[in-house]
Amino acid sequence: MATDFVELDESTVDSGNVDAENKDAKVVDPVTFKNVNQDETKLGLEQLKGIMESIAESSVKISGEIREMHKLYHNEFANRLLSMQEELERYHEIDKGRIFDGILTDLSKLYSENFSIADDVADEKIKKRLQYMFLDLLQILENCNVTMQKSKPGDKRNTRHCQVIERITTDNPDLHDTIASIRSIGFYIENRPLIKEMVDVYLCSERTDASKRADVEIKTSKEEN
Repeated sequence: MATDFVELDESTVDSGNVDAENKDAKVVDPVTFKNVNQDETKLGLEQLKGIMESIAESSVKISGEIREMHKLYHNEFANRLLSMQEELERYHEIDKGRIFDGILTDLSKLYSENFSIADDVADEKIKKRLQYMFLDLLQILENCNVTMQKSKPGDKRNTRHCQVIERITTDNPDLHDTIASIRSIGFYIENRPLIKEMVDVYLCSERTDASKRADVEIKTSKEEN
């Protein structure tokens, strides 16, 4: 028996394969696809938000550390600058010869407040020792260019180196602002007082009255204007 061979058209075969593939493919629901995309977007936004928060926290931490560094640097710089300024002032004091003013002032006070005690000592031997001691002290001061300020009664008051303790009224205008008595001597160096001379001065009553009248006239003139 003869066998009949049937030639199949290629288009027919391909069509059958395509139908088979389409049969096996899954159909995606548009609503489901949209929900999946929304979930993925939401997850991405949450991850991005977490990253931004982490960056913000790191930025705050770094900013705080920078501020602390600036503060420490400023304090250290300020302290060093102050130290340099103090050292420079010491050099200036040395250059101007003022570095020993404190010691010279103490020595001047020691002499001024105690040199007269030798006069009250009855024992001649002790008295001479005290006098020699104060002479040595005075010599030390003079070697350091310290000058004694010791006025005499009737001298005009030295306004820079004298400090008035008491004013004694007088009718003699020639005695105005002159030395009446000396309470303690003073010392100065290069026109800088170490300790001032303590004195009593005369005050002329006529000049005082004239000054008061002048003050009254000036006050009256201001009120009239």
